[in-house]
Parts: sequence; structure tokens; C-alpha cells
Amino acid sequence: MTDYLQRTDRPGMSEWIEQMAAHFEATEGMPLIAGRILAFLLVCDPPERTAAELSHALSASTGSVSTNVRLLMRLGVVSRTTRQGREAALYRVEEDKWPALVRQRMERVTQLEELTEQGLRMFSGQGERARRLRSVHEFYRWLAGEMPDLWRRWEREGRPQLRL
Repeated sequence: MTDYLQRTDRPGMSEWIEQMAAHFEATEGMPLIAGRILAFLLVCDPPERTAAELSHALSASTGSVSTNVRLLMRLGVVSRTTRQGREAALYRVEEDKWPALVRQRMERVTQLEELTEQGLRMFSGQGERARRLRSVHEFYRWLAGEMPDLWRRWEREGRPQLRL
């Protein structure tokens, strides 16, 4: 851990990276190393890093970094670029893609409203079964109803002004 702390450029950075990684693991099912990479790329300077640099900064194997960078690229939150004169690819966070990632997840959540509705038709009039399913369905119906307004508000208000 000491070696890891020495490779971060700000006090508390390694702890913050670990907290972010734990959050992504708990909420997104993301491997810890993917969360570490994502957190590191959010705040590193310069903003683009090679797999070898990520491996060194995070004390992770290059194979693990490579696997998890591909995962983050599939999610759309990390991109890969190349530069003339450099053999190694560079990776960076695509912070503008974050709303699309969240929107996809929210749409998958609201799909449960349709599935629970199908279940209600199947179990209609079956007492306790229907009651439990109805309770879950009502929540997802409410959530699905709120999503369009939430996204219209985001599109209308746009990204908050960044304060540097």
C-alpha cells in the first residue's frame, strides 16, 4: 500500500480512488480494478494514460488493466486513442458519455415495469402473490413515469457550468 500511496500525486487520492472503486463494485457490479481505473482517469493529470502507466499507478497487472479497460470501453466511459510517435495507446475518461450510460441503466430498470405488469396479468386475483407483485410494479410504474421528465429537465438545463 505504501508503494501505491507514493504513486498518487495528492494526499488522500488513493483512499478516494478506493472509495470510488468500492462504490462502482457495489452499485454497478464492476470489478474493483475497473473502478480504480475509472476513478484514476477521472482525476489524473495529464488526462490520458497508457495501460503501462495505469498499471504502475494502480499497482495492477497489465493483463488486468487491459481486460478492465476493454470493459470500460464497452460501457462507453473510456476511450482509446493513439498519437503519432507513440506506440502505446492512450486511454481517457469520456465524461460527456456518462449521462448516456446512466440513461441506459435507468431504461433497463424501468423495463421491470413492463415485466411486473405481465406478471400481474398472469397472477391476477391470486391474493398474496398478486399483492407482492403489485407493490413492486407500482414502484417501477412510478419510476418509469418519472424518467421522461427527468431526462427532459437534464436536456433543458444542460450540463452545469464547471467551476475550476
